[in-house]
Amino acid sequence: MRVLDPETIRQTIQDLGMSAENFALIKKLLQKTTGSILTTGPTGSGKTTTLYAFVRHVNEPGLKIITIEDPIEYHIEGISQTQVNSAKGYTFASGLRSIVRQDPDVVLVGEIRDAETAEIAMQAALTGHLVFSTLHTNDAAGAIPRLIDLGIKPVMIAPALNAVLAQRLVRKLCLKCKRKGVISKEELEILNEVFATLSDKNKKPKITEDTEVFYPEKCATCNFTGYKGRVGVFEIFLVDEEMERLILKSPAISDMKDAALKRGMTTMVQDGYLKVLEGVTSTEEVRRVLA
Repeated sequence: MRVLDPETIRQTIQDLGMSAENFALIKKLLQKTTGSILTTGPTGSGKTTTLYAFVRHVNEPGLKIITIEDPIEYHIEGISQTQVNSAKGYTFASGLRSIVRQDPDVVLVGEIRDAETAEIAMQAALTGHLVFSTLHTNDAAGAIPRLIDLGIKPVMIAPALNAVLAQRLVRKLCLKCKRKGVISKEELEILNEVFATLSDKNKKPKITEDTEVFYPEKCATCNFTGYKGRVGVFEIFLVDEEMERLILKSPAISDMKDAALKRGMTTMVQDGYLKVLEGVTSTEEVRRVLA
């Protein structure tokens, strides 16, 4: 059973847990009026919550926003939301085609599942619409080969895609009982290896044998789990002119990822361990979710 909390939808992009760098990048991307932003990750990774935060951020009087979802998980005042009904022939593809005819400013597609939906979404992004949607891939770079596998031509993907955001959810340490301690030798080795590829554009943390991090304990507040609440860890694959040229070559996932890292992308694993150093979560939790 999937339990949905209506309060979750009230989150803004500030509440998602993005780093200052990623937050600034997303704000800049949301100022655009055309193109597409895709979120990726497994079921339950917070993709829908992120998309709704995007919609809430851009929503303003006079802006026409239409969604097609399966199902409508949260209701937002001031936008038009529609729900897939396969029994009556209202699929993502047919619904999206109808939505585009109504000339919306922003379109939210619950999920890109097939080639037809993907093609219409990319066409909409190329013809004056801002499109938000989700795609099932393991990481941000994997979205490009996935779209190509669906049959979308690279010549369409390159100019239509603004960015891909991959995410996972990690549990936050309980503020009441978390314990500070000196980092272990094993954790020190892991962090040094993870941050070795961190872009020079980011501030590489100084980690020594004396570095302290927080560890979970147990108390009544967190139901003796050591954790209370969750926060997102993210990576943002930005499609700029150089990336567009690479996409046109139908590259492998590894080539896309290497290019993104050279361009300054912080991976989900790096983002997770940065949150460890900030005392938000634990190394154990990051390894559990992102191993």
